[in-house]
Amino acid sequence: MSDSIYAFHISTLKAALNDWKQEQLAAYPHQAERIETAALAMMDFMESEHVRRHKMLVEPSSR
Repeated sequence: MSDSIYAFHISTLKAALNDWKQEQLAAYPHQAERIETAALAMMDFMESEHVRRHKMLVEPSSR
C-alpha cells in the first residue's frame, strides 16, 4: 500500500468511516470512547488545511 493512490468523494469517506466505526463498536464496545475519538480525528484531519497544503485534495472545477 505504500505506493497506493486513493481517490474518493468526501461522502464516500464519511460512509466508509461510519461503517468502520459501527463494526468497531460492535466488536469492541468497551473501547467506544477511543473508537469515537479515532473517527472524529480522521474527519478533522480530512477537513484540515494539511490536506490542502500537501495537495491531497482536488477541488471540482467550476465550469
